[in-house]
Amino acid sequence: MAFSTAQQYTGFLITLPSIMILSRLLTPSEVGVYSVSITFVNIVHMLRDMGTSEYLVQLKEVDNDSARSAFTINLIIAWILALTLFFISPWLATFFNEAGIEPVLKILSLTFLVLPIGSIINAMLVREMQFGLRYKINVTQLLVQNGLTIALAWYGFSYYSPAWGAVAGMTATALGCLYWASEYRIRGLSLKQWRAVTDFGVKKTFETVSKQLGAAAPDFVIGRMLGMAQVGLFSRGQGLPRMFRQNIVGAIGAVSYSAYARHYREGGDPAELYLHKITLVTGLAWAFLGFASLFAYPIMMIFFGNQWVEAVPILRFMAVFAAISMSIVQYETLLTAIGRPGMAAIVTVIRQGLVIACLVAAATVSINVVAMALVPTAFVSLVVTLAFLSVYTTITPGRYLRAIKPSACIAVCALVPAAAMRWIYPPGPEAIWGPCFAGGLLWLAGYMLGMRYFDHPLWQEIKPVLAKLQPQRQRASTQG
Repeated sequence: MAFSTAQQYTGFLITLPSIMILSRLLTPSEVGVYSVSITFVNIVHMLRDMGTSEYLVQLKEVDNDSARSAFTINLIIAWILALTLFFISPWLATFFNEAGIEPVLKILSLTFLVLPIGSIINAMLVREMQFGLRYKINVTQLLVQNGLTIALAWYGFSYYSPAWGAVAGMTATALGCLYWASEYRIRGLSLKQWRAVTDFGVKKTFETVSKQLGAAAPDFVIGRMLGMAQVGLFSRGQGLPRMFRQNIVGAIGAVSYSAYARHYREGGDPAELYLHKITLVTGLAWAFLGFASLFAYPIMMIFFGNQWVEAVPILRFMAVFAAISMSIVQYETLLTAIGRPGMAAIVTVIRQGLVIACLVAAATVSINVVAMALVPTAFVSLVVTLAFLSVYTTITPGRYLRAIKPSACIAVCALVPAAAMRWIYPPGPEAIWGPCFAGGLLWLAGYMLGMRYFDHPLWQEIKPVLAKLQPQRQRASTQG
């Protein structure tokens, strides 16, 4: 858990400054072109993986035939998809009426050539819980990818900058896996276990593609109906909530699948682990995203600059959407770990179907209505998911409510004083730093007091750190 947490926090510290710099180097239209392109590529990546990573993690025993079969299937599919993506890129550019999509997709298709190497080795590292090795590999990838992207954007390479950065980052991942994790490298090709791999993979791929389609739907729908500049604005508006989910909350969820699968293999109840994770996730997400919604204007101005002012209402609504969505995060991981990938796929299809229907209807009005409409959609999705979990796991509505109650309490403690400060000292063009700083101080004080008073599980994680710091303060005071 320590290395997983370090990886996510390090990723946040690398990614956030990079996005802040790129937001001042690229226009909303340029960001929109890359956003639509990478979103499509991410969906294709789901097809490429074919569930092979999860297949290796959940197996009780991994023999050479299973590992080689997973790698071989991954390699074949990846190279076929690379060629497919390369040749259909002109058609996609025509569909979105944006010529820049074609060269960006052709560049990004190169990532599929090296992806299988890193993908399978990473799966083995997750299975063996070798998160220290993953930390080194992933941090190297982030440094290479973001460094090259910024350098190219600085010299005016427009939307080509993040595309070449992605290729460089994927290459760094593959080389890092071969260098630091060579003992987990798959040696040889085989298709002996192709039936077992594909049987699991088809169900898992259906679920992951459905999930990715839901995540991709805003970019596709907005890009087709409203244009690339609007995609860029939406991308920045949801950027902070998305980054929070990937780099901060991900620290808690990164080890989940391997932990659930191991607990299930040993005859335990992974639902208990899942509910504990939900308590930790909501303890972080609700308070943070609530603050982001309250102070959307100064946050957007400070982090991304004046050219993104139209994204302020989008951030306000998307922060609330993300907070609700994270209230039942990674349900599919739990269902897959207990051997129900098909059920995970059904839940995901229902959830993403709701999102897509909402987007198509709202995009006929405006981009702000799109963001607003996603909030009630997230709540309905939460109720649907909880209903399925109550049938196929030991999670009941009562157990779930008890798990999130401590997080609701500390969110209230943090957000009420911050909201009061916003009312007393409202942010505006002439008041950006002051209200945000004052509200942030009150938010932090309320958050820490709430964690301690309600004895939130997050406080149990913090107490050992504070206990270690106390003797250091005492020694420093004595020496002074």
